[in-house]
Amino acid sequence: SLFAGFAIYLPELFPTRLRSTGVSFCYNVGRFIAASGPLTLGQLQAYLGNKAVSVLPATADAAAKAAAQLEAFRNAACYISGVFLLGLVALFFLPETKDRPMPED
Repeated sequence: SLFAGFAIYLPELFPTRLRSTGVSFCYNVGRFIAASGPLTLGQLQAYLGNKAVSVLPATADAAAKAAAQLEAFRNAACYISGVFLLGLVALFFLPETKDRPMPED
């Protein structure tokens, strides 16, 4: 459903001579940025996991350390999902194209 919205909304933002280039640019830049997501999630989880394990007492067993690592992964996934919330907020600032003619050169 997300990609269907691209096909409907994005072409209305660009003049005819730039329409396919503009739509392709918007679509693919998002893909390139999203490609950094797994790396960012891994780095954030490693940082939070090391921090969580370091605050455990020295007598903590392997189960406690594994639980701290799992909690760090959960926190990292929640932080990364904030990108989607940012996208929802950005929707309110996009121009409305309803009942407007397509831009021409």
